Amino acid sequence: MRTRLLTPTLVALLALAGCAQGGTTPAGQAPPPADGPTPAGKTFTANSAMDKGTPHALVPGSTVSLSFEDNRLTATAGCNSIGGTVSFSGGTLQPGELSITEMACDAPLHDQDKWLAAFLQAKPTWRLDGDKLTLRSAETELALAVPKKADLAGPKWTVESLLAAETATSTPNTSTASLTFTATTVAIETGCNSGTANYTVQGKTLRFDPPLLTKMACADGSSEVENAIIAALGQATTYTIEAQSLTLTNGDKGLVLRASS
Repeated sequence: MRTRLLTPTLVALLALAGCAQGGTTPAGQAPPPADGPTPAGKTFTANSAMDKGTPHALVPGSTVSLSFEDNRLTATAGCNSIGGTVSFSGGTLQPGELSITEMACDAPLHDQDKWLAAFLQAKPTWRLDGDKLTLRSAETELALAVPKKADLAGPKWTVESLLAAETATSTPNTSTASLTFTATTVAIETGCNSGTANYTVQGKTLRFDPPLLTKMACADGSSEVENAIIAALGQATTYTIEAQSLTLTNGDKGLVLRASS
């Protein structure tokens, strides 16, 4: 998976895709407080967006999220990951030099990546109201909130990345791979084959019976994802849920998944 820096030239090109330069308080908006709580240490997901006073539709099924940890920003818009240092001084979100991964994306997600990257580089103002975060540039407003912690059973968990020896790799071929848990079974979609497995919960450990899957031949990318899913569903798989993100780890193999409806 390749990563590139968002250079000034690239940022200028991205800005033409739909974000005006920011960094100043838009007309009619009170400046953010000089002190008090900041977004640091939290993850937010977007609920809505506005461009030039009209609703900006986010790609259906995608999740736009911003995470702030240890003076760093990690942002996703449904495909690639944007990351770099960040500060909140003066009520303005001030990212340092940002980089972005270079995964292949469908055109709508590619455009949404560009839109979010340009918006962040515009240094929008920020306002925090409890668990709600509002970012504004001269023309764009993004309303976000800390998502509620999802339950294991119920949501459709879509695979976002594959884990191997504590290293995460992302692939566009995970977009149709998912797990959906009930109290005792999990429905499995690998992007090629499908099936189910029984499981039990013991604390933070999931114990899966061998999955029963269809036997279709898979393309190379789909086969890689399928093998990773099967490897993650073991007899001693640990799981953690943070907001809308689920991590499954079985030895040095694992998955990162995100909840969707």
